[in-house]
Amino acid sequence: MRLMAEKITPMMAQYKAVKEKYKDCMVLFRLGDFYEMFFEDAVVGSKILGIALTARNKGDGLKAPMCGVPYHAASSYIAKLTRAGKKVAVCDQMTEPDGRTLVDREVVRVITPGTTLDDNILERKSNNYVAALAQSYDGYGFAYCDVTTGEFFVTGFSGLDEVFAEILRISPAEIIMAESLLNSEAVKVALGRMCGMAAFSFELIRDPVGVFTENFGIKALTVFGLEDKKNCVLAGATLYEYLKETQKTDLKHIEAIKFYSTSDFMAISLSTIKNLEIFPGLFSVIDKTKTAMGGRKLKKWMLNPLREKDGIIGRLDSVGSLLKEPSALKNLREILGEILDIERILSRLAIGTGNARDLVAMKESLKIIPRVKEILGEFSLDGVLVEAVAGLVDMSGLVSVIDGAIKDEPSALVREGGMIRDGYNSELDGLRGLSTEGKTFISEMQKREIERTGIGSLKIKYNKVFGYYIEISNANLGRAPADYVRKQTLVNAERFITPELKEYEEKVLNSMERICEIEFEIFQEIRGKVIERARDVRSVAEAIATVDVIAGFAEVSIVCDYCRPEILSDSLGIDVRGGRHPIVESLSLSRDFVPNDCVIDPAVNVLTLITGPNMGGKSVYIKQAALIVYMAHIGCYVPASSCRLGLVDQIFTRVGASDNLARGESTFMVEMIEASRILRCATEKSLVILDEIGRGTSTYDGVSIAWAICEYIHDHMKAKTLFATHYHELIGLVSGMKRARNLSVAVSEKAGASGHSELVFLYKIIEGGTSRSYGIEVARLAGLPKEIVMRARGVLEKLENKTIDTGRVVNEDQIEMFDNREHKTLSELKDLDPNNMTPLDALKKLHELKEKGII
Repeated sequence: MRLMAEKITPMMAQYKAVKEKYKDCMVLFRLGDFYEMFFEDAVVGSKILGIALTARNKGDGLKAPMCGVPYHAASSYIAKLTRAGKKVAVCDQMTEPDGRTLVDREVVRVITPGTTLDDNILERKSNNYVAALAQSYDGYGFAYCDVTTGEFFVTGFSGLDEVFAEILRISPAEIIMAESLLNSEAVKVALGRMCGMAAFSFELIRDPVGVFTENFGIKALTVFGLEDKKNCVLAGATLYEYLKETQKTDLKHIEAIKFYSTSDFMAISLSTIKNLEIFPGLFSVIDKTKTAMGGRKLKKWMLNPLREKDGIIGRLDSVGSLLKEPSALKNLREILGEILDIERILSRLAIGTGNARDLVAMKESLKIIPRVKEILGEFSLDGVLVEAVAGLVDMSGLVSVIDGAIKDEPSALVREGGMIRDGYNSELDGLRGLSTEGKTFISEMQKREIERTGIGSLKIKYNKVFGYYIEISNANLGRAPADYVRKQTLVNAERFITPELKEYEEKVLNSMERICEIEFEIFQEIRGKVIERARDVRSVAEAIATVDVIAGFAEVSIVCDYCRPEILSDSLGIDVRGGRHPIVESLSLSRDFVPNDCVIDPAVNVLTLITGPNMGGKSVYIKQAALIVYMAHIGCYVPASSCRLGLVDQIFTRVGASDNLARGESTFMVEMIEASRILRCATEKSLVILDEIGRGTSTYDGVSIAWAICEYIHDHMKAKTLFATHYHELIGLVSGMKRARNLSVAVSEKAGASGHSELVFLYKIIEGGTSRSYGIEVARLAGLPKEIVMRARGVLEKLENKTIDTGRVVNEDQIEMFDNREHKTLSELKDLDPNNMTPLDALKKLHELKEKGII
């Protein structure tokens, strides 16, 4: 921003100083009832918000571009700005205007895409993360936090590829890093793939250890297990200071920094999430949570599948314990539905954006906890629920504190009163009594003045601009007493004030101001008591979220008829009987889902090749196998009649066709990059899903690549692999391998009206391969023009009989559908002159052509 005039108004000088400090923000500058934006902010803001761009005098007669929004409705406009990836500095008036001196103004909060607390932006069942990336000599530190819940995580990586794989997985709304790193070419390229994520520069902290020891009151980083993790500490401290700078308050609701390693969980890449439709597809099927906290926890579990048997068993045992008491499970889920998002309520109160209604919501939710514990007592609990119940600490004291002070339906504005119960504070009650008595005082005074003046229409009124006044019509002005002081002249009346009325006005206004002061002080006191119990509130929120997810797993198991998977420690195999695809099964289809078995014993069939017709169910089959394994690893029951499986370290998928034009990568290049990653990274504990490898290039190239990949998987990689393909040439290859197996999709053929067979899809996986894809029949079902279908059948027959070659040698007497050469029949017809032919001549010519065999 550059101000052209040397002399500017004091207010614009004040704005300039604020903008200089918050250069990377859109500054909302409070002027009375509006937040105004100036200069470049106004130009950009008016376009984003769709509001008028005006101008304001900034000195020496020059105009500054300006636009504004009402302060009472600012949240919706701020939401639009942050959705557009902007940072917003809210500059408020800190003193009341007196018309003589410049109002003090100060930035009270910086709102960014990753730090917003606005419910209009936040999704109930999704976290809103802000992340930080820091580079040092031996790698990268990565940290991310959800300000709305207080969760804070740190980890470290050796290379940028790993960092951005993790960023893609957790999908933060915003990331900060040093300017030099942000401007590096590698980061620019990576950020270009992160659609919807805002990125800002922020200076790294010079004393990262001091940030944690000072703010958390600890002596050493061993408390958080970070004593030997310098990269993580640097990223975490930088993020913590950034949050303090934006929130302008102590982050009391952030109580711990949690270190994690990606090796603690089953690795699940963004491509696997996309290919298996885990979000939103599977999530929408298994999400039966009743609370926002439960929904967020379910998403975290789904993003971080477990690798250790004990953890998985702990969740499965908990689900099983709830399934034993269906009636109690129903009651539990109903009561959970009454609990509000106390996790985010606590954060709003801690940061200072919460109000009295948040206190009431907290109270009403905590009141339900004893009932939850009572219902849980009806179960013989096992697994993670045992620990969850221990987290449901007694909050009755805090409930009583809030209930005793805060009205059931308080005002939403914390500085305008209307929050505190009668009888809680004696001074407040006395001041409220004065306000109540005031109505009687005004009524009696008006009655006295009417009697004194003889003016029956005399009224004593009040408005916020002029306060209390006596109004007399022009017709009665002659009877106004001498002690009436004129205050305002109207068209038809005059307004007056008296010493008595002025004294009363000051008394009432002072009492109203004092009422608001006392109520705000009491609100802050109660808010402080909630924050003092923040750790207990968070413990309750965590426990409720866990109970909610497990209860949801139990519910979906009942509704969808899922079974408990048996986790094997001494096996790498998979044995699923009657498996179903959870997403496809949930759709409203005209047919019932056909279940299929999936048995993989690496000693017998490390590679399974599945062939068969399009639309027959090959892709569904291999994806359902992967989803069943995945669901077991998050501790959920699975869609099958029985399931026994060994632990899997990672699920790899290569499905579908996609390109990356921005990086100059064709569909086939993307396919090969993904295949390369799988072949390099998969282990014998991995599950690999391949769908149509090699289809992005010529047939011979594709078959050759697929052939070589099959051999490599069988001979070297040895990961459990399901490979769906139309390359029937691979069937013979697989038949000759020791640890490979051919499967195919069963179909039934029946004679159609045209004499050609028509397909009936059975969706059943059977032993052995099939040499037919039935693509033409699928094309017919799709509605391809009849002429093309018929021609395709003819071409296919010649190809299969090897009677057609690429030179397109054709019968000269036959009109080819796509042949642009002139045919003899057309040549004969072109020579005719229909204008000089009688009908009889035309018939003769047709007979002649028929005799020659031309037509």
